[in-house]
Amino acid sequence: MKTVNVTYFKPSGKFYTKETIEISEELNGYEALFEEIPKRHRIEDMFMLVQDSDDDKEPYIVPHLFHPKKEWS
Repeated sequence: MKTVNVTYFKPSGKFYTKETIEISEELNGYEALFEEIPKRHRIEDMFMLVQDSDDDKEPYIVPHLFHPKKEWS
């Protein structure tokens, strides 16, 4: 399993919490970043920053900031 660092920020930009998640090493970078990791966005009203954990396992996770999930009407 590949370890990914996840940091959550409040909408004001203030730090909230940091955690790690595990994803399959069989995913490619696109699948990991845009299909699997967004499913793990557990605090939906906060920004989620994902970063590689430098564990030398594939796929390499390019740092990415996910915006809070919103209901669009």
